[in-house]
Amino acid sequence: MPEFAMVGALALLVVCQLIGEIVVHGLHLPVPGPVLGLLLLVGWFALRGGPGKEMAGTADGILSNLSLLFVPAAVGIVQHGQRFLTQGPAIVLALFGSSVLTIIVTAYAFLWADRRFGAKAAGPAAESAGHDPFDTDTGAGGAADKGGGPA
Repeated sequence: MPEFAMVGALALLVVCQLIGEIVVHGLHLPVPGPVLGLLLLVGWFALRGGPGKEMAGTADGILSNLSLLFVPAAVGIVQHGQRFLTQGPAIVLALFGSSVLTIIVTAYAFLWADRRFGAKAAGPAAESAGHDPFDTDTGAGGAADKGGGPA
């Protein structure tokens, strides 16, 4: 019976993607349908208290074979080899530039969110005072909360 559980889990994934596509095309939203479907799936899991055992097993199976999804991209590179020879530098520059831009924007977004929502625990000053922003044992974080001080 596990194969039928996998079919049900895959059906749920496809139905969420289909609903996302229908909503995006119907409302002319500037979002890919699968992204909206994924948000729908996350909402479904939130209502049910998380994914079930069948869905977790199916997701593990899909993720264990994720490398197979890169085969079509590799075939495309081989098939369009001449285009990569002529336009390769522009493609590499675009990939490199967009990666650098993404890193910069992410850093600034993190700094903004940190100042806006939680600057108390972050930063070198808090760490030198004995507060570890990544300490989840005490809730408030840091050696100072445990009776210790700066080392």
